[in-house]
Amino acid sequence: MDEELRETIDQTFGEVFETMFFTFLDPMEELPSRAELVLDDAYVEAVIAYHGPRPGRFFLYLPYRLARNITMNFLGVDEDGVSDEQALDTAKETANMAVGSLLGRLDPEGTLKLHIPESRMMDGLPADELLANPGLRLFNTDFGLLWVVYEG
Repeated sequence: MDEELRETIDQTFGEVFETMFFTFLDPMEELPSRAELVLDDAYVEAVIAYHGPRPGRFFLYLPYRLARNITMNFLGVDEDGVSDEQALDTAKETANMAVGSLLGRLDPEGTLKLHIPESRMMDGLPADELLANPGLRLFNTDFGLLWVVYEG
């Protein structure tokens, strides 16, 4: 991933998470080794594709506790009021807002069009595969690592 795209992803995702979910992202400058990672048991995956002259897609992997926290902040409910379905919906909306905002910056002419996001619950994370992906951006949060993978 080139430096300009990386910086734009960092800035855009940081703004969306802070503004919409009151959650701060700290971009990791260097990827940790697999041995250094502490992984959660459950994750929410959100995927959103886009088409146009340069099609691509983004995968977001949120630890379940991060997905629950942003859902609480987004909906204004307490922890007991968050269902798995709401966490999945919030993950889709997060992908839509973050990538939509990113595309607006990268493609001000509007030639790239977002698809409908999808989400699913995951038991575990394919960390070795993700760490090898050249499109990976990792962000520290108070609720675990947010994994963002760009394929384009």
